[in-house]
Order: sequence, then structure tokens, then C-alpha cells
Amino acid sequence: MSAGLGAVLVTGATGFIGAALAARLAATGARTACIVRAESPRRARLAGIAGVEVLPVASFSTPELARAVAAIRPEVVFHLAASGVNPSERDPELVVDGNVGLTTRLLAALAEIEPHRPARFLHAGSCSEYAPAQEPARLREDHPLEPACVYGAAKAAAYLCGKAVAARLRIPFVALRLFGVYGPGEGPARLIPHLIARFRAGEAPALTPGAQARDLTYVDDVVEALIAAATSRGLESGRAYNVCSGAPVRVREVAERVARAAGWPGDDLGLGRVPYRDGEPMWIVGDPSHFAEATGWRPRIALDEGVRRMIEAADAERAP
Repeated sequence: MSAGLGAVLVTGATGFIGAALAARLAATGARTACIVRAESPRRARLAGIAGVEVLPVASFSTPELARAVAAIRPEVVFHLAASGVNPSERDPELVVDGNVGLTTRLLAALAEIEPHRPARFLHAGSCSEYAPAQEPARLREDHPLEPACVYGAAKAAAYLCGKAVAARLRIPFVALRLFGVYGPGEGPARLIPHLIARFRAGEAPALTPGAQARDLTYVDDVVEALIAAATSRGLESGRAYNVCSGAPVRVREVAERVARAAGWPGDDLGLGRVPYRDGEPMWIVGDPSHFAEATGWRPRIALDEGVRRMIEAADAERAP
């Protein structure tokens, strides 16, 4: 595969990772097309990104997807669309269809543009696919797939079904299991945006005791990982790779860093005001070595710098 990219297709481009990826791809000169539901309220998120072509579809049925992909004939597909990312939207039937069903239908649609099938199909997986691990073990790609939630189970099933269907259709398929992605544009209920909003409002948040360890990677680094995966010759078709920092950080430490960067006075960070969720994993930290060896990718943006950028973006959004 060449170092540059020609025509590329992005699903899930109205999400915070997808929008950042679409903008970065367009900036590199790639012909960037994004499949978006015609009635999506977040479709406007892509309107201001120069060089991004929106392909509206009435539904994610195979015929609708086939019509869209025929218009672009992509060299690489970045499949980020998924159902159930928000914990409040996890109806099992919808989550399974929005992960397993959508992935297999998209692959079937791509097979219809013979002989112009993509050179690589990149599927965004999740650390939620893995069975729980105990500190200090780093989650590796050979760790058992025994997810504890419907979303993780649907992502694992999408990976297994997707690579089987892709192999039958002769479409090179690679899964990238993302860990804790953070950055500007992230949902307001997520940890760092919530902390920034509370501290800027002059209120202490309500947090658990904060002993959970997480593996955080800034969104720009994840975008670079996705592009590296599209252009690298070192990845094996049918395999999954972890995209993460490999560096644990406790929730309480995240709160401390955000408070410091936001200029929060005093020591009250709201820790211990709410209990841990039932079944909440205390340790989710990955091992990115296989992906790093295959592509040369390394995360570059440290947590303090990422938090600073998020605060700057949040302040700019609030400014008149």
C-alpha cells in the first residue's frame, strides 16, 4: 500500500473520533467521503470541514450502503460507526444490529463494487471486548474475549463476524481496539468534559473514590494511528491490534490534573461522593506493542497537554 491515500470512506464521521479523522484525512489531500444518515441531527458537524464529501443514506440497509460506496469506490474504509457507545443507549437488539449487522452489511455492499474492492477495511473495536484483567497485567490481543456488557459483546461479535465475512469476500480486514480516547468534541457526560464543565462552573463534581485505572489516548494520536493503519504494510489481515498508550492513570489523578489546569481553588475534587458502579472494572490498561511494532506509531500528546487543549477548546466554545 502506498504511503498516501486516494479515495477513503469513513463511517461514524459525526462522532467525535470520526469527525477528527475526516478532517485530518481531507487535510492530507485524500478524497474523503462520509456515509451519514440523511436525518442525523449531527450531520451539520461535517458541514464546515473543507474537502469532506457527505454521502447521505436513508438507512443502513445493504442497497443504500451499496449505492453510497459505489459513488466513492474507496481504497480504504474506516469503519467507526457503532451503536451503544453511550451507556444510556444500549438496547440489546439495537446494539447488536448497529455493530454486527452494520459491519456485515457494509462489507456486502463493498463486495458489489467488483473489481474495485478496498485494499483495507479498518474496523474500530473496543477494549470492552476483553475479559476483566487484574492489575498490573496489560491487556494483550490474545486476552480472552469475555465482555461484561452488551456493547462489548456486540463489538467482539462484530469483529469475529466481520473478519469471517471479509475473508469470504476477499476484503483485507483489520480491527483496531481503541481504549480510552479523549479530546475536544467528546461527549459532555464523559469524565474529562464533565470535570472541565464543573470546575469552570465553580462546582465540585460528584465522583467515585477514583481508584480506577484507565488507559487514555488523545484523539489526535488515535487519528494518526488510524492513518498509520491505513498506510502500513506491517499489519496482518484478520488480526486485531490494540491502540492505546499502555500507561495507567487513576481517575483521581485525572481529576487532580484537570483541577490544576482549570485553576480550581481548594482541595475538594468531589472524590467519594458516589459509589463505584456495580461490576465496574478497576483496571483497564492495554499493551500497544504489536501495533507499534507493525506501524511505528507512538502516542505523542501527554495527558496534561491533552487536558490543556480541551480546556482551551471548551473556553472558546463558551466565549460569545
